[in-house]
Amino acid sequence: MRKVAALLLMLLALPVVSAFAGEAADLTGQVDIKAGSRAFALERLLDRDYTTAWRGEGSGRVITVTSRQAMHGLYICFLEEPRAWTAEYRVDGAWQALPRQTSRYQHQYLALPGVFELRLKPTGNNRAWFQISELYVFGAGATPGFVQRWREPAEENALLVLFAHPDDEALFFGGAIPVYAGQRGLNVVAVCLSAPSTVRRAELLNSLWEMGMDAYPVFGPFQDKHSLKLATAYKNAGETRVKRFVAGLFEQYRPMVVLTHDLEGEYGHGQHKMCADSALHAFDQAARRADAFQVRKLYLHLYPENQVEMDWDQPLPRFGGRSGFEVAQAAYRWHQTQQHLGQFQVEPRGSRHSSYRFGLARSLVGPDIKGNDLMEHIDLDEYTVNTLD
Repeated sequence: MRKVAALLLMLLALPVVSAFAGEAADLTGQVDIKAGSRAFALERLLDRDYTTAWRGEGSGRVITVTSRQAMHGLYICFLEEPRAWTAEYRVDGAWQALPRQTSRYQHQYLALPGVFELRLKPTGNNRAWFQISELYVFGAGATPGFVQRWREPAEENALLVLFAHPDDEALFFGGAIPVYAGQRGLNVVAVCLSAPSTVRRAELLNSLWEMGMDAYPVFGPFQDKHSLKLATAYKNAGETRVKRFVAGLFEQYRPMVVLTHDLEGEYGHGQHKMCADSALHAFDQAARRADAFQVRKLYLHLYPENQVEMDWDQPLPRFGGRSGFEVAQAAYRWHQTQQHLGQFQVEPRGSRHSSYRFGLARSLVGPDIKGNDLMEHIDLDEYTVNTLD
């Protein structure tokens, strides 16, 4: 009888435990949101369209959120990377700044201490940037998986993926980021050489999060200009400037392995060629300097020598059994502004620009033997992190 009673007590306790451990409720539709200006545009915060935004004016660049239920989380998608700003909550009639500093991330999550009134506002001299695309408010519980919680890239990384534009990370590198960052939990840094528009930057963040990244990407300062020749791409961006930037990436993020574009630019894009050429230059220049950090392996997409054929078709437990290739396809769908360009796809295994095929262009650890792992011959003990589930 005592065993039965104990079992009943356990069963009765299960719903309570599940509710406590469950996902936080989305309170966004239940809260009251007010703005200091352009109140008619507040609906853009809730339309779940990151191409629209509420844009404050003058001293009215303030958003206030009031809720009858305690607010424990706030997810903000800014239109552009924010500058100086603050989040405050009301305590006994007075505004108090959140103890956690706000960051520069275009999409960011703030944990809240169960507050009922909150306001967001820019600080400093330049406040014209304060524009918000989307806003989500959450109650108590686990943060939903779609909410992006970024961190700075690690000081030392297993892999650096260098690509020219948002969407290249999926189209030509396929399952690389899902496998190495998402599944294997390695420190990976993603670098976009060009400086994309705010919308395309948001699309890249959504894509990388889908792939299992939580290290905020690095954006280069170079304008996206189409060219077919490497020389033209270098002329547009400044060859010395590009090569210094890429060499600086290797020094700052200290990757063991670098993965980048095809020397022929896949379909012939000059900036893709520039990524490959500048990476080779940085590797070779570092080899000539005793004080320089040296990347151990450099892979180029489609490089004809020392080729490896990656298997992005294996099921990945961290992604519910989806393959790396399938995750890359899902990530590419976040690049919504590019979907009308029907000629682009995440390149399948058998295609001319296969996202499965790379070549080891430079190596300090010898040739690959197995030829199916970018990390072959690399000691990974220092580069494993606990990624988000």
